[in-house]
Amino acid sequence: MQPDVSCQLEQPRAQGVGDARKVRCGLCCMREFCEPDGVERSDIEFLKAFVRKQHLTVAKGGELYRQGEPFHALFAVHTGSFKLVMRSADGRERVTGFAFAGDLMGFGAIAAAQHADRAIALEKSGACLLPWARVEEAAAQIPVVRRQMMRMLSREIRRGDEHHVLVGQASAEARFAAFLLGVSARMAERGFDAARVRLSMSRPDMASFLGLNAATVSRLFTRFREQGLIRARGRRLELTQPEALAALARQKNLVRAQN
Repeated sequence: MQPDVSCQLEQPRAQGVGDARKVRCGLCCMREFCEPDGVERSDIEFLKAFVRKQHLTVAKGGELYRQGEPFHALFAVHTGSFKLVMRSADGRERVTGFAFAGDLMGFGAIAAAQHADRAIALEKSGACLLPWARVEEAAAQIPVVRRQMMRMLSREIRRGDEHHVLVGQASAEARFAAFLLGVSARMAERGFDAARVRLSMSRPDMASFLGLNAATVSRLFTRFREQGLIRARGRRLELTQPEALAALARQKNLVRAQN
């Protein structure tokens, strides 16, 4: 991939960029590529050569890759966050997902050899570029890498299936509660406080992802605050009653909000 004008190669930094969160290497989705257990020293050096030294930074609003662009690499987010946007044949766009520090992007492009969506930085963000040819070489050479790839691919498929079921069957309240808990769980996996999350995406982006409209999402924010389920200050959110949110998220087949 040739980075666009908003991307540039850089060396990794010890801290996050601005207010963005940076995942520690030990909790990154690529940990088993960079520092796998039980692997020969020569293999570790081979992995380091194509993972750690190819870092991209993307300005807020910049694109890491574009829809329809040929597939050459996967991207492991190490700082900040991205939204994944797909344009349909009739020109309408929909947010299909969000990627945070520690996530891997680009799996969906493997079969068709081109990206089906575009990745847009929600803030100044950074990612490690993993050329696919080298990933295949590593997977063929090192069993632990192959197993890790299968686990990550399985997780992406499961996450997509769960989202389709949620949007297709759940009420607006259940979808919003499940979204907040999902972000919380992903932050906890990366060593952050599960009760306190930072939502880098806009409300229209959340609405698009959840199959709602922005007004509905705004009403849900207000309702959840009034019910004491969350506390909000700008983009920072505290989940004060996660059990109650979980109970809401489990409710299915309720009256759907009008969009």
